[in-house]
Amino acid sequence: MKIGVLGAGVVGLTSAWWLAEAGHEVVLIDRAAGPAAAASRANGAQLSYRYVAPMASPKMLAQLPGLLFPGENAIKVSLDRELIGWGLRFLKACTSAEVTRTTAAQLALAELSRLELERLLGQVPLDFGLRTAGKLVLFRKQSDLDAARPEDDGPVQVLTPQQCLALEPALVLRPDEFAGGIYTASEQVGDCGAFCDQLFARLGQSNRVELRMNTAIGRPVVKDRRVTGIETDNGIVEADLFVLSLGSGARAFARSCGFDLPIYPVKGHSITIADEGASALTHSVTDYSHKIVYAPLGGATRVAGFADFQGYDTMPVAARIAQLKSAAAAIFGLQASGDVEPWAGLRPMTPDSRPIIGPSPLDGLFLNTGQGMLGWTLACGSARLTVDLIDRKPPSCPPAPFDVRRFL
Repeated sequence: MKIGVLGAGVVGLTSAWWLAEAGHEVVLIDRAAGPAAAASRANGAQLSYRYVAPMASPKMLAQLPGLLFPGENAIKVSLDRELIGWGLRFLKACTSAEVTRTTAAQLALAELSRLELERLLGQVPLDFGLRTAGKLVLFRKQSDLDAARPEDDGPVQVLTPQQCLALEPALVLRPDEFAGGIYTASEQVGDCGAFCDQLFARLGQSNRVELRMNTAIGRPVVKDRRVTGIETDNGIVEADLFVLSLGSGARAFARSCGFDLPIYPVKGHSITIADEGASALTHSVTDYSHKIVYAPLGGATRVAGFADFQGYDTMPVAARIAQLKSAAAAIFGLQASGDVEPWAGLRPMTPDSRPIIGPSPLDGLFLNTGQGMLGWTLACGSARLTVDLIDRKPPSCPPAPFDVRRFL
């Protein structure tokens, strides 16, 4: 088939690669001049295969009033009609049953993603700083640590503050400043932007792939209730099938197709600090209470965090960048000296934190979107599942939890 992939972020790029690998003719379309121009460019860099806690949960519901109260760690919210509708669905998803369902689905998709990335790298040498750094989640409050404590040991270790400090020498916290941590040795880090750049270059070398960059995507061309083409500012692109991977732009495109996707942009920020003059970070670290992650990227540390609900504005907020600099100095002594390029991205979040993967209500349009804060982690698995479903092969992981019909 000839398949058009809408969006050249990490989810669109991996979809394009896996589809071309399966023998399809692919047209990759994006309004930007290059790949990963939005949420994929400078994200938190963590590949979190075992730690996939959904945002919607009874615990989040209990914490929500405090998180919305003005302060440094508050979630910034600008109410609009989209957010109100999304928020009502989010509240309905804050149940123990939904957490169990989402966690199981995400773990299965994350494990598939880990295996597929490993398989890809066995065929195509890509250099994006991938390494198994292990992930340490720090908890400031004992109650948070107790709630996160796994029921069985498995691959996860619960550590005292002293054990955390021994594991990660770069930490400058005192033992009395936090309750402890949870460590998963198998977790990885990698520069998503560098991965996207190199995969995009490989796609450009394929005789099965056509790249349509600098191409603004408009309305669908629909005939007999089937999408047969896409209007763009460079003419109509026709294909047998289209895969929607536009991130936070997916909702607007779906509406032009006559249906709604409950995807809302959740804004995050990041900075990247050179390790000069500081003790280099050894492991990936998450400060649970402050909602900030730290990832070592070979000579630099990526610092990322926050989840703000303020519409589609992509401009970095100076106060958030200042918070990241201050937090990095307080926890690791990392000083952001010199110029630090601020970055902000919009993660496409569904109310239940599960992506939407599967056929859309409109023939000729397939959905692979809504990966939220786990886009980098889930991209390769989402691409594999997308190809399985399009080619009508036995799915590599259970697809039902990701079906769009849960929202229709």
